[in-house]
Amino acid sequence: NRNRRLMDRYMSQDAEPTYAVRVHVLRLGDIAMCTCPFELFLDHGQRIKARSPATQTFVVQLSEVAGPRSAGYLPTARALASRSYGAEVVDGPVGPVGGQVLVDRVLEMIGELWR
Repeated sequence: NRNRRLMDRYMSQDAEPTYAVRVHVLRLGDIAMCTCPFELFLDHGQRIKARSPATQTFVVQLSEVAGPRSAGYLPTARALASRSYGAEVVDGPVGPVGGQVLVDRVLEMIGELWR
């Protein structure tokens, strides 16, 4: 199964260089919530929480609201470099660069709710 997923990823990476996901953000008073279909490595969630204008920010991971299925792990560059659990190519369709795109976009969406 793992080898098949690796080959599938290799065959599709040029044809599909991006991976679209549905993300939701919600404001309840001074609280922000966001959803994503990934299992985020800690750094991604911490960056969202640290830079959010909300008093408290909740990151809802592996959310079916964000998509019909889990999108797998979303590793950081540090995790990829150390070959951490869940950081290999077969463990998810998106790498660290996509993780930063997700963090930036979620923060942009949350920021729009505080304008």
